[in-house]
Amino acid sequence: MGGERATRGSEPFDRDALVATSRHTGRLLRAAREARAVDGLAAEDLLIFLAVGHLGIDASGEIPRLTPCTYLQLAEFLAVPRETVRRKVGRLCDRGFTRSGPTGIVVADVGAWLRQASVLFAMPAEER
Repeated sequence: MGGERATRGSEPFDRDALVATSRHTGRLLRAAREARAVDGLAAEDLLIFLAVGHLGIDASGEIPRLTPCTYLQLAEFLAVPRETVRRKVGRLCDRGFTRSGPTGIVVADVGAWLRQASVLFAMPAEER
């Protein structure tokens, strides 16, 4: 059975953009699946964990630094209610992924963060 031609209104989509977007979406979905299988993280937990690292891991120098981010920074960055972020970060802290203190939240398990983030950039065999 043949597929339908992808269009935007009456105009066809750019094929290369469609293929690239589909591949990136696949990587995101594989990352979410692996996060659940390996670490038991739901998709929203994964996004918050990745955001904590994105906002707080500074690897620009010779020695990587962890800079705390706040619940408000995470909520604004992800466009998620602050209470949702607070609740999810609490669970991430309980499971050892993040650590929360008076100055904010940091990644506690950098290895787990790197493993989860690297799934987004790994090229599956079918794309090589």
